[in-house]
Amino acid sequence: MSDIEEKIIDIGHEIFKGYGIDDITAQILSILNFESNEISMEELAQRTGYSLASISLKVKNIEQFWSIKRISKPGSRKTYLYMEKNLIDAFATQIRNGFETELNIAKTKITPLIEEYKENATTQEQKTKLHTYENYLSEISIFEELIHNIYYQINMLKDKKI
Repeated sequence: MSDIEEKIIDIGHEIFKGYGIDDITAQILSILNFESNEISMEELAQRTGYSLASISLKVKNIEQFWSIKRISKPGSRKTYLYMEKNLIDAFATQIRNGFETELNIAKTKITPLIEEYKENATTQEQKTKLHTYENYLSEISIFEELIHNIYYQINMLKDKKI
C-alpha cells in the first residue's frame, strides 16, 4: 500500500472515530470505505492487526447500519466484504436502518404504553415521568418529519434536481 493510501485510511479512521465508535470498528470502516473492491475478512484482519474472530464480530454488529455487503465467491471458503461507495445511498441506508427503527418501535410500542400510563398516573412523580414520555413521542414525530424531508432531499440529489 502506498504512503498516500495509508494516509487516506488514517484520515478515514479519524473520521469514523468522530461517530463515537471504537477503534477497531473505525479501522474496519475506513478500510472498507476506501477499498475500491471487496476485501476478504482475512485480509482485513491482517491489515488491522486484529483477529479474524474480532473482525467477524465487529462486522456482524455494523454491517446493516453501514451498508456493508458480504460476498461469497465460487470456489472460495472466504467471506468478502464490500461497503457501499455512494455516500447518498449509504446515508439513506443509515437513516433507514438506525433512525427509522427507533421511530417504528416508539410509535408502535411506546405510544400504547403511554396511553395506559396516562390513565394510572396519580402522583406528581408519575405525572412528571408521563410528561417526559410524551415529550419523547412529540420529538419522535418531529424527527419523523425531518427524516421524510431528508429522504426528499436525497431523492432530489439522486435525480440531480438540486
